[in-house]
Amino acid sequence: MFRFLLSAVLPALSLAALGGAVQAQLRLDGWFIAQDRCELYQSKNSLTNPGGLRAEPRLTYDMIGRNTQGGDWYQVKVPGAPVTPDRWIHGDCGIHVVAATPGPDGRGPPPEGFEPAKGEEATDLLMAVSWQPAFCEQRPLKTECRQLNDGLLPFTETRLSIHGLWPQPRGVEYCGVPQPLIALDRDGRWQDLPAPELDADTAERLATAMPGTASFLERHEWIRHGTCFFGAGGADEYFDDTLRVLDAINDSPVGALMEARVGAELSGAELRAAFDAAFGVGAGDRVTVECRGDRGRLLIQELKIALKGQITETADVGVLILAADPLSPGCDAGIVDAAGLQ
Repeated sequence: MFRFLLSAVLPALSLAALGGAVQAQLRLDGWFIAQDRCELYQSKNSLTNPGGLRAEPRLTYDMIGRNTQGGDWYQVKVPGAPVTPDRWIHGDCGIHVVAATPGPDGRGPPPEGFEPAKGEEATDLLMAVSWQPAFCEQRPLKTECRQLNDGLLPFTETRLSIHGLWPQPRGVEYCGVPQPLIALDRDGRWQDLPAPELDADTAERLATAMPGTASFLERHEWIRHGTCFFGAGGADEYFDDTLRVLDAINDSPVGALMEARVGAELSGAELRAAFDAAFGVGAGDRVTVECRGDRGRLLIQELKIALKGQITETADVGVLILAADPLSPGCDAGIVDAAGLQ
C-alpha cells in the first residue's frame, strides 16, 4: 500500500520540481506591464530560470494567469524563452492590466458622447495616407526609412502608404483602453504595446502597405484609433477595411498621378481633380493635401480623405468619400519626393 502511494505521489513532485505549476491556477486576460528587472521563472517553487531571463521595465507581456485568487505570482508569455515561454513573475514587479469590461456585443465602451451609428462600427472616418519618401526625409533613422532609402521597399517608392484610419470627431480615441497602455502609447513606447490580433494574410499585406509596422505603428494605430472603430471583427477587420481604402486610392488615377510625378511638383488642384476623376465630382473637396518643408523644398507628405459610411468588401469608396463633409484643401503644391535622402 505504501509503495502504491509513493509511486502516485512521486510523479507529481517531479512535475512540480521541473516546472512549477504547468498551468496557472487562475486564468486571466490582459497583460502584465513590468516595472522592474525581476526574474522570469520557469518554476516559481524551485525558482529555476533557464536562460537567466529578467523582465524589461515597461515591457508588456501577454497574461496567462495567476497562481491563485489573490496570489503573489503571475504567469506570462515570454516569446523565445528557453525550455518554455510560460514564465512566472512576482506580482510586486509590475501591474496587471485588462481592457475595460465589454458590453453585450463583446466590445469595450466608447468614450462619453461618442455613439457609433446604430451601435455598429464607426462610420464617420478620416483616412490618412502618407508619401513615405517625404516622411523619411525628416526621420531617416527610423527602421522603415533605412529600409526605404536602401532600396528594400520598392512598393513604398511609388505608392501611398497607410498612416491610419481615424474615427471622428477628432479626440475620439483609446476606447476601452486601460490607462497604463494609454501612458505607454503616449510615451512612444509602441514596442511595449500588445500586438493587434491579425490573421496571416492581413499581417503580410499590412507590412507592405504600412511600412511603419517596422516601428510598431500598427500597435499605436490600433490602441489609439482602432479601438474606437467597433467593427465586429476587431483589429483584423479594422486593418482589412483600411487596406481596402488604400488599394482603391492607389489603383485609381490618384495613384497613377502620384507615381508619374515622382521627383516633380504636383499641385493640390491636380490631386483633387484626380480624386474627382477616380471617385466622382466633388470627391476632391473631401481631401486635404499636407506638405512639409525640407531644406528649401516643399514636399507633399500626407493626404487626408474624409469618409462617411460603413466600409465593406463591396463598398464603393467613391460613395463613402462623397457622403462625407468637405475638408480644407491644404497646401497649394508640393514635390512628390523620390526615395533616398535629397
